[in-house]
Amino acid sequence: MKKYLALFCSSLFAFAVFAQEKKPKFAITPVIGWNQEKLDWNIAGDENGQNPNILSELKWRKLRGPEIGLSSTVALSSVLHADVAFSHFWISQGTVNDADYASDNRAVKTADYDFKANRGHSSNIRAEIFYTIRATEKFAFAAHTGYFGRYQTLYMLDGVTPLVEGKELKSTYKPRWHGLILGLKTDYHTDHWSLLLDVSGLYFPRYSANANWNLQEDFNHPISFTHKAKGLGWEANFRLERQVAKTIFPFVQIGYTGLKTGTGTDQLFKIDGTSTISQLNAVQSSSFKLGLGVSIKL
Repeated sequence: MKKYLALFCSSLFAFAVFAQEKKPKFAITPVIGWNQEKLDWNIAGDENGQNPNILSELKWRKLRGPEIGLSSTVALSSVLHADVAFSHFWISQGTVNDADYASDNRAVKTADYDFKANRGHSSNIRAEIFYTIRATEKFAFAAHTGYFGRYQTLYMLDGVTPLVEGKELKSTYKPRWHGLILGLKTDYHTDHWSLLLDVSGLYFPRYSANANWNLQEDFNHPISFTHKAKGLGWEANFRLERQVAKTIFPFVQIGYTGLKTGTGTDQLFKIDGTSTISQLNAVQSSSFKLGLGVSIKL
C-alpha cells in the first residue's frame, strides 16, 4: 500500500511541475462523501467443490461511513491526459453474518451467527491514461485505461453478548483487488454546466485476501487462511458540475462499483503447521457512494 501512496504523491508533484509550464492544463479535485459497501464469500468442503458444495459463508452488509478522495489530472497533449486518484473510506457502521452448512445447497445449517462490523476501512487507487476520441463545442467522448486497486480491511466483532465469555472477538478479513480498467467517458457541457458519465469494465488477474480468525485456537495467527482467485467487475460514475469562477468547478457525484471473482482457492493454516486447501466458490463486493467536491482547473 505504501508504494502506491508514494506513486500517488510523486505523480501529484510531477503534475504540479507540468502545471507551471507555459500552457498549463492541470486540475486537482478534492472530494468528500458517504459510502456504503458489502462483501460476501463462500467456500466448499474440499478442493473439488464438494462435501458440501457450500461449507461456510460470510456476508458483510451495510458497511457505511465517510469517504474522502483526491485526484489530479494533467494534459499530455491535445487528445491525451493522465489521471491519478486516491480515496479512503472509514467504516463506522455494519454487520456480518457467519454461517456453516453440512449438506449441499445450504440444506442443513449447522451454525448461524450475527456480529458487528462497525470498524475497518477501504482504499481505492487508480492511475489512467485518457484518449479523446471526439470533441465538439459541447461534447467530448474519451476512452481510458490503466490500473485499478482496492484494499479493504473488514472486521468481525462481538455484539451485545460475547461469542466466547471472557474473550474478545476481533477477527479480520483483508481483500486486495489488483486489476486493469477499460472505460468510456462522456462529457456534455454548456456555458456553465457539465454532465459527465463514465462507465468502465474491470479485470482482476489477481484477487487475494488473508484472514485472522482470532478465537479459533487451532488456526494459525496472524494468518489463519488465504484466498486467491481471478475476477471481473464494472463501475459507473455520474457527475453534475457547475462553473462558478474561472478555475472553480463545484460538483455532486454518484458512483457504483460491482466486483466478483470466479472460483479460486481457500488455504487454511493450522497451528500445528499443517494446511488444507478447499475451493473458494466466489467473492462478491459492491459499493455505492455519494460525494461533493470541487475541481480546480489551472
